[in-house]
Amino acid sequence: MSQKTGIQSTLLDKITRNLIKFWQIGLIFLFLQIILCFWEVLWIGKKHHIAILDHPNILITNLLQSLEWGLYAVGLFFIVQLFLGLVFPKISYFLLKLALSLLVLLQIGLTIYFSQTLVPLGADLYTYSAKDMEETVKTAGMLNLYTLGGLLLSWIIFYLLFSLGRYIKLQQKTALYMPAVAFGLLAILLFSPITTIKGLSGIQTTLAENKSLFLYEESYDYFARAKNIYFDFYLSSISSENSLFQKEYTDTQYPFLHKNNYPDVLGDYFEPFETKPNFVFIIVEGLGKAYSGPEAYLGSWTPFLDSLTGHSLYWKNTLSTTGRTFGVLPGLFGGLPFGDNGFMEATPYPKHQTMLSAMKDNGYQLNYFIGWDKTFDNADQFMQYQQVDNIVDIDDFDKEFKKSPAESNGFSWGYADKENFKNGLRRIPSTKQAQVNIFQTMSSHSPFVIPEQRYYTKKVEALLDQNGYSHPSISLSNYKKELASIMYVDDAIKDFFTSYQNRKDFENTIFIITGDHRLPEIPMSSLIDRFHVPLMIYSPKLKNPKIMAAVTTHFEVPNSILSYLKTNYGVNVPQEVAWRGDVLDTTAQFQSNITHALKRNKYQFVDYLSGQYYLSDDKTYIITDNLNIDPVEDSNVYERLNTAFQQYKNEDTYVMENNTIIP
Repeated sequence: MSQKTGIQSTLLDKITRNLIKFWQIGLIFLFLQIILCFWEVLWIGKKHHIAILDHPNILITNLLQSLEWGLYAVGLFFIVQLFLGLVFPKISYFLLKLALSLLVLLQIGLTIYFSQTLVPLGADLYTYSAKDMEETVKTAGMLNLYTLGGLLLSWIIFYLLFSLGRYIKLQQKTALYMPAVAFGLLAILLFSPITTIKGLSGIQTTLAENKSLFLYEESYDYFARAKNIYFDFYLSSISSENSLFQKEYTDTQYPFLHKNNYPDVLGDYFEPFETKPNFVFIIVEGLGKAYSGPEAYLGSWTPFLDSLTGHSLYWKNTLSTTGRTFGVLPGLFGGLPFGDNGFMEATPYPKHQTMLSAMKDNGYQLNYFIGWDKTFDNADQFMQYQQVDNIVDIDDFDKEFKKSPAESNGFSWGYADKENFKNGLRRIPSTKQAQVNIFQTMSSHSPFVIPEQRYYTKKVEALLDQNGYSHPSISLSNYKKELASIMYVDDAIKDFFTSYQNRKDFENTIFIITGDHRLPEIPMSSLIDRFHVPLMIYSPKLKNPKIMAAVTTHFEVPNSILSYLKTNYGVNVPQEVAWRGDVLDTTAQFQSNITHALKRNKYQFVDYLSGQYYLSDDKTYIITDNLNIDPVEDSNVYERLNTAFQQYKNEDTYVMENNTIIP
């Protein structure tokens, strides 16, 4: 009897010692989460001029989420350590301190990432190829011996810090009660609506989130999510009652397939061309409406494009279809579905047509010019599918051209935009054949390292002094590097036009300029601001300039161009198409008569536009001029938009997985 009692006593002592040792380490981890919360909010608040005292719910929400994340992580390790700590005490606690140190480092890294991009890192991390991720990290200057050495040293320091837990005095009763208290507090945080972001917008909302918790939740959704379920009754697409053009769908097994009878909305704006016109597309990296063109709320930093606006058709309320570059080519040229991680990732591609393939079938020569690696985002594979004749990338520049200035590790994206335009002009084939020439820029991409950096920084400083550009919550002086890159690109486009005017085919060319998305590195005013870009169409044959206030997207561009060519130049177009867009709305007054989903990044599919309403992150808004949005508390509107959005996603999944975009 006494032997049995002794065994029980020994086991109880082991459990108690195990609990005490675990919570000595766990309390340090929770304390560090609180410290990191205050550091993040105060540091980023100061860096980006966010008045934390005026918005205390930023700190409160972040603090509560940090506690939630800390308790959740500690709870998971507690379950494991409860058993391993009894069997392998030394090894298990060594691994525990290593793992918790890694989580602390991860939180610091996620905070630094957010401070630079103003976008929390989520499941889009898993949607890029290893090569694309390596290039991005190298370009940011983060992959070097100093960084790796600093990470290793920090890991050791935090490990030693957790080792100091043995000096925390815990009573046996306290150690026994701690699990119940911790899990009880976690339950309260999980199931009670404590956190609130009401009254916050843009960067304030994302600053209020714990970045580790955000990454964990998105990762869980990414790996555990169920595919969209589609049934026959879903597969009967219906045009929105707001739509500018009522599509006549022809086959429920091809949900997007409809008759190609789009009206010509551009023909009346142009004088006749001698032959079918050439087209030049300029897709500008990060060109957001917030800092370009009339009514730019951060002031306009694109003087040449502003002057060109006065001679162009200009849509001031244009939306890109994605919040990153990955979607601009499929959206602008084909109105294509998004797929799981963007259409260009869905190789081998489902059968599809685009404006480019249709123009190729009508004798156009297609040329694509970039200054970086064509394999990034699978741009080369997408363009090859469209039968593009010439893809000119980083490997096709003459020796006289110089690459963009490199970061400290010697890596750069490739050739700067002025070099790309010069190289492209040199390589445009001399032919009487009609052409489509596509130029895609990259100099205004992070890390915003450009030639003549000092010159353009001084230009930014001069404009800040002369024009007194200001914003109530955004200090533009903090974003000189980003704005300097925008001014550099504007000059590059100006030089390109100056050279192109000397070409014989200038008078027979239509130029289309837009941004692929807005720069998130400059704080955004709202959720929709990320997609708000300018769109302009210029040609020497344009009769009169006009500014359109109607809402449109990149999806509307291919349909409108092909309808113009069909009506005025007899271009043959497919009788049935599956493009998502309508036609460009040329109304000068504000109105929103289109219905589209927008994809924030390769993973987040949470934005939906329907007429005057906008659904984002499960909240509804009403859209007004300049794409301002205001919250709408109407359950009927929410249910209608959410149901339509789910059908949109179901159809998107169906056509991609079953290769049913077109027969």
